Amino acid sequence: MDDRLEFLLPLEPVQGQEYVFRHHVPLKAEVAVQYWSRRDGKTQPPEHLLVFILGERPLPHQLMIGNPGLLGYYPPFLSHLHSILPPTHAILSTSNIGHSPYLKAPDIPLDLDGQLASKVELVQSLSAHLSAWALKEGVEKPRLSLIGHSVGAWLSCQVKKRLPELLDAVFLLFPTVGWISETWNGRTLWPIFRWPTRQLLPTLAPLLGPILPLTTFPPTTLTLLRSPITIRHCLDLSVSEMEVIRDPDLGWFSEQAMYESADSTETSQAVRGVYGIWSAGSLDGSVGREGRMVQDALGGPHGGRVKVLHKVPHAFCLTLEHSRVVAESLAEWLKSRPL
Repeated sequence: MDDRLEFLLPLEPVQGQEYVFRHHVPLKAEVAVQYWSRRDGKTQPPEHLLVFILGERPLPHQLMIGNPGLLGYYPPFLSHLHSILPPTHAILSTSNIGHSPYLKAPDIPLDLDGQLASKVELVQSLSAHLSAWALKEGVEKPRLSLIGHSVGAWLSCQVKKRLPELLDAVFLLFPTVGWISETWNGRTLWPIFRWPTRQLLPTLAPLLGPILPLTTFPPTTLTLLRSPITIRHCLDLSVSEMEVIRDPDLGWFSEQAMYESADSTETSQAVRGVYGIWSAGSLDGSVGREGRMVQDALGGPHGGRVKVLHKVPHAFCLTLEHSRVVAESLAEWLKSRPL
């Protein structure tokens, strides 16, 4: 068993407890994680562990339209989801390397491929740890699935491609999986990522210190504004996202829709493949023309794998109301029958 994951068996049930996971890939670095253990208090591994990969968005995006990208924005959503899932389920959310203001960041910010390598390592470590734990307890190996928000959805899909045998399902929340630079938000913010603006923002952030107590920014945003190093890492990753995330792999999404969907009642096979939740209309400025294309590849709203929510924005986790709507929509798939 992996001693880096000892926190998966707490002395008593925990909800949103924060820990640190020590990555070895692509470099040695610490990342913040939050854990919701199985609610029934048993010492056996969870029957289903859901790994949440958040969507990192740049500082200007957070300030102007509230697009989240740090762990602190998500506990209301994940806590509600955890409370309505079977008591044998657990949730682990993970941040990105260099994006936790209170942890030492690498000297050189990781690009998108580097962050992806770290997510692959985490899933491999979790799978091996859960297998050993289940063997020790004499129970079946737990199921392992991913939930990805925004760019976290792209990362989740890439992990699934690389580790298809280790993962059961991937749930996409307002996914940015194609042509980010061509979306409304991408076109609006792209000038900020060019030199010298990208170099200046981290150095200018400390000048805001005296006025921060007078603002209405949430605590998570205030913590970010007080960390120039974290701002630099977030901005550099945003540039990499716009350069790397281009044509969506529609053929792969179609293949993922060939598994029987969670809405079907004809058989009892485990739920597998990809599911997605989108905003209706033009409410989501981070999702462009690829949104409808991916929905169609997954079978559309009537195929059982796609949900389109009205009046719920991309940054759903900034309000409790929207967090509950998304959590309950997601839970319908997870509770439709045993995974």
